[in-house]
Amino acid sequence: MADEQPIGEMNEENLLVVSEIFWPTGDWVTQKRFYYDETNKRKFYKVDAFSKIKNIVWEYEGPNHYNDVWKIRRDEERKSYFVKNEFTFLRWPYYLQLTEDVAEFIFKKNFTSAKYHKAIKVVYGASSQMGVLAPGIHTSKNTPANFIGQGVKRFFLELDLYPSSVKAQIAESLRRYVKHVRDSSLVVGDELQFQELLNTEISERELKVFFSREK
Repeated sequence: MADEQPIGEMNEENLLVVSEIFWPTGDWVTQKRFYYDETNKRKFYKVDAFSKIKNIVWEYEGPNHYNDVWKIRRDEERKSYFVKNEFTFLRWPYYLQLTEDVAEFIFKKNFTSAKYHKAIKVVYGASSQMGVLAPGIHTSKNTPANFIGQGVKRFFLELDLYPSSVKAQIAESLRRYVKHVRDSSLVVGDELQFQELLNTEISERELKVFFSREK
């Protein structure tokens, strides 16, 4: 386990902070309302991070986006609305953390080492990636065992989008969780895909993040 313990993690508030660091000219705002029904002002989408300049909508998605069928349906309607209106629509799943691989993948040409170190200092209180919480589920009871079928599908589709290190680090966090509680049904349930995920190997480089449980 790394010596430097994180003091925070990614959430709605930090999503905005990270956006402002990597895209400093975006003039970012939060809780922006988009009225999707002109006949009813009570119908709107409220977003976590928005840049009119960059035309980006970015949403933090917690556990209920994987275990609530109505929430998942509304998510897809929301995505369709923004895509139809030519916004770049981004999601940040609750199990994802700001490793260097993730930051390079998301911010691409806007990524710099200086920005990255500033971001992890703010979010995690970390001076290096060793103090960044690993992608995965560490102590939360919102484990994949709670996901409904559509949530499972979303989860694995997302894993295919991110760098391979994310999958390896998530698998490692789940293995440690299973070992701690001694009951895989509480962590990954009976889904074959999650059983297979537990077998994902992890490299020494990918281990250089913070895991809340001992190996």
